[in-house]
Amino acid sequence: MSPWRLFAVCWMLACGERGEAGSVAPVADAGVTGATVPRAVAPTSCAGERDEAAALRCWVELLAGPELGGRDNGSPGGAAARAAIVAGVRAYGLEMAGETGSFEQPLPRGANVLARVPGRDPARAGEHVVLAAHYDHLGEVDGVVHPGADDNASGVAVALAVVRRLAADPPARSVLLAAFDAEEPPDYRTPSMGSDYFVARPTIAREQLVAVVCLDLMGGDLWDGYRSPLYVMGRETFVRPPAPALREDPRLPVRAMHLRLVEELPHGRQAFSDHGAFFGSEIPSLFVSTGRSPHYHQPSDTPETLKYDKMLAAVDVVEAHVRVLADMPDRPAWARDQPLRSADAAVLAELLAAGLGEGGVRGTDEFTGLARPRLLADLARARALAGAGREPGEAEARELIAISLRAQCLLTVDHEVPTAACLLL
Repeated sequence: MSPWRLFAVCWMLACGERGEAGSVAPVADAGVTGATVPRAVAPTSCAGERDEAAALRCWVELLAGPELGGRDNGSPGGAAARAAIVAGVRAYGLEMAGETGSFEQPLPRGANVLARVPGRDPARAGEHVVLAAHYDHLGEVDGVVHPGADDNASGVAVALAVVRRLAADPPARSVLLAAFDAEEPPDYRTPSMGSDYFVARPTIAREQLVAVVCLDLMGGDLWDGYRSPLYVMGRETFVRPPAPALREDPRLPVRAMHLRLVEELPHGRQAFSDHGAFFGSEIPSLFVSTGRSPHYHQPSDTPETLKYDKMLAAVDVVEAHVRVLADMPDRPAWARDQPLRSADAAVLAELLAAGLGEGGVRGTDEFTGLARPRLLADLARARALAGAGREPGEAEARELIAISLRAQCLLTVDHEVPTAACLLL
């Protein structure tokens, strides 16, 4: 098993003018530097789509379409995806925030797309909240295209919808849209990963980057038949957790979750998306995801598998968090003390109960058979810690992390890790 597969095992969570007939028309000025896009993958954009729900679907279908071949960074499809995003942010009225008066930051392979919504308050406009989503995917694996609709055309589509709203009504601080390249292997967790490269060589002074909201896997469900929540992770990295309070939405449950529950692996802590570079620099970090669906890193990760009503609801949630961070009177500050809370145990218990089929919720086959007795015990323990009337200590926090890792491991596709191995975690 390659290292990136091992990391994936432990992660429940790592479009142009349209014509009247719905065809995508090419944009003449792609704005791409250092790349030649073949005619077969000519750049297009969804910026002309006025309806927000239709625009979300358009962006996903464009980025995950067969013409882009899976958007491997450094490929013609990756360059076409980048050109489409550049055309979109230009049409939405965002400012260039890349290198040498452009929307791009060249990487060893590919390039990041960086665009800015200027803040309305002159006193705070120099500070930037980063809204990040990587646009690359795996390309071809063993000759088979992996479209990457959920991973991460969905995140890019949601981010573009949010900045479109922000451009029409800017917050006090500026917002930097960072569509990162090179998030996937072989660049993952190397200096050439798009987010790592940006944090090491920011086009905006690092001290002006006050927070990041990272989007990855925004349109799927953890298993078929279960409307899994949108997890907002990382609130513990802020001295004052960013409001608003998480509210129920019939289209999309929203839950706060501690990052340790998905990132603290047996060999050490491991971030699974582009927030990791910011977290490592002690920049307050939110990681927002609906979780790793059964289509994760599979050829079946196609546009028709996504839940677009869920994505539309996610736009509201992400916009609300970005606006709170960008409008806070005081600059967001890094919290050095980041304990797990009883609320984290409650969220974990909710997931386990759903997977086990409690309360009429359709469970998952991965939680049956050999795994079921262990998970029933895990559920009882999580509920006990959630209802203890006090916050868990460090030893109890480690129990919760182990419970979370077992569940995450079991939710991977069966051929990656046997059930018995997951139960040893």
